[in-house]
Amino acid sequence: MDSNTPPTQFNGYPLDSSNGFIHGSPTDEEIRLQALNHSKDKLLSLVGHDLRSAIGGVLGIVRMLDQRLEQNDIEEAKRLSGLIYKAGQDAEDLLKDLVAWTRNSGQELKFRLESIDILQLLNTEVDRLHAVAHQKKQRIKIDAFDSGIIRADPYMLQAIFRNLLTNAIKFSHQGGEIKVCIYRQPGLWEFQVKDKGVGMTEDTQALLLKIDGRKQKSGTSGEMGSGFGLLLCEDFIQRHGGHLTWESATGEGTTFSFTIPELLG
Repeated sequence: MDSNTPPTQFNGYPLDSSNGFIHGSPTDEEIRLQALNHSKDKLLSLVGHDLRSAIGGVLGIVRMLDQRLEQNDIEEAKRLSGLIYKAGQDAEDLLKDLVAWTRNSGQELKFRLESIDILQLLNTEVDRLHAVAHQKKQRIKIDAFDSGIIRADPYMLQAIFRNLLTNAIKFSHQGGEIKVCIYRQPGLWEFQVKDKGVGMTEDTQALLLKIDGRKQKSGTSGEMGSGFGLLLCEDFIQRHGGHLTWESATGEGTTFSFTIPELLG
């Protein structure tokens, strides 16, 4: 072979010793291990993102509690103490769910269809994020134009809502409202998460689902994130055969929409 001819490509890597494979060309076992490592990285990103949101909510209320105690506002301090307890319980429940998921899934993110009461699942996720939204005096409203039982992977569906709602809280202003809409069409569920926050430029939107070239953007209260939340949402939605779309304009807010087909089995 001519020395100027590029080597054959495998999954984006040249088939030589520089690709990390022991024998140059990958064996079936090396391919399997690479896929497992990819799944493990996604899982760790999801767990880290969700736990950071839950713990951040608790810490935020603790800071508010300290302020009220300094002001000797005992009644408000008692109310915040109750919120801390509730947020701690929610974080514990979330951790239990994530641990159960990883145990059931092993090293791979397996797809498990179950019958789910969609309103119950969504209300649970909204309750879990109440402490985070409360810090910014935000309200999360559910507009259930349709409801009922959906066939989906419960852990993936929870993660989708949790990530979209966390982003909406992050980029919404103090006192803002976030709205979740549920629609049911023949053979299809559609969900929307709407905010009236800072919105996104066209350049930001163009890089939104790209692993390379992503730019981290701080929230309206300086919140930082990993930037992987939407990538996980897109992956989980696609596993259900659905699609993720959005509409956004700077200063006008963002609406994320996703579909889940009626799944059988």
